[in-house]
Amino acid sequence: MKNSDRGNLLKWNTALWLAAMALPACFSIAFAATKFPWQIIVPLLLIGPMLASNKMLSRAIGESTSPNPN
Repeated sequence: MKNSDRGNLLKWNTALWLAAMALPACFSIAFAATKFPWQIIVPLLLIGPMLASNKMLSRAIGESTSPNPN
């Protein structure tokens, strides 16, 4: 993998994590006046970005993270 491809993957990974950090603040503002328990669904909404982040990092590293049986 080229260094430019790695840089792009790492930039997207950073963008995903920034979005994941901003999501609870946005929900707090949006649902402040409601009785909806938005805190309960935040972990479920963060599963997708977490898995995408792991996939991007594993592609940027270029190696399998599983132990080698040989």
